[in-house]
Amino acid sequence: MSKKMEKKYIPLAEFFQNATQNEITLTYEAIENIMGQALPNAAYLNLSWWKKTKPPLTHYQSWFNANYNVIDVQLGQSVKFSRLKQAGNEENGTDENTQASIIRPIETEDARSFIRLQEQIYEQSDFEYYEPNVQHLTVQVIRKQMAEWRKFKRQTILLCIVNGEFAGYSRINGYKEQRLQHVAAIRIGVLKNYENTGIGTSLLENSIKWAKQNGIERLEAVIMSHNSKAIALFEKQGFTAEGKKIHAVKIDNEYYDEIMYSKLI
Repeated sequence: MSKKMEKKYIPLAEFFQNATQNEITLTYEAIENIMGQALPNAAYLNLSWWKKTKPPLTHYQSWFNANYNVIDVQLGQSVKFSRLKQAGNEENGTDENTQASIIRPIETEDARSFIRLQEQIYEQSDFEYYEPNVQHLTVQVIRKQMAEWRKFKRQTILLCIVNGEFAGYSRINGYKEQRLQHVAAIRIGVLKNYENTGIGTSLLENSIKWAKQNGIERLEAVIMSHNSKAIALFEKQGFTAEGKKIHAVKIDNEYYDEIMYSKLI
């Protein structure tokens, strides 16, 4: 009887469950991005760590249970996985251009990557409230915030990772005041390269699910009135407009209105 897979490998298992490619090559960095944690030293030093398919080790279950096998390892650099053929199904009918993705809560090891992701989105987007490099966030600041979130349990960041690359995030901010603890504000950001791929929808759906699980009954979002994609995204998920703030934002000497959206869950 096999041992239960270690918790830190669950995101990697989810990634392979979502994958449809017959072959996937992931760098070590990509694998660690998916996990949100560093691989053990043995993964860098020993080929046998990747080839193991028997207890007492359990890490192999993260790809083996999804019908993948390791076929090549460049120690410290990359690992190539191949999908095993199903009996009676010679053709898997998969699209090699598809990309596997997961959405998971931020981990301590993600702090630096999250800062980089957020700054990239600030640079690319016309709908962010911050310009690049004005928040001066540090790894220590993010990790301190995360420690507070774990105690409070009404704030988090959900990360979307596509083929080991950070593609977008959803930030959920709850209130500490007793009479407002049923409410949280949500903000979603996606890199331009991943727009129109369904990532925004997945992030919002997962945010609603997370909110329900953590006792939040009302989600709020403030969207600039000219951000038609975001408006369509939130309205499709059942958010309704409650009001408009005139000239709420000023960007390059141009004024923009804001619309308050909410959803009871």
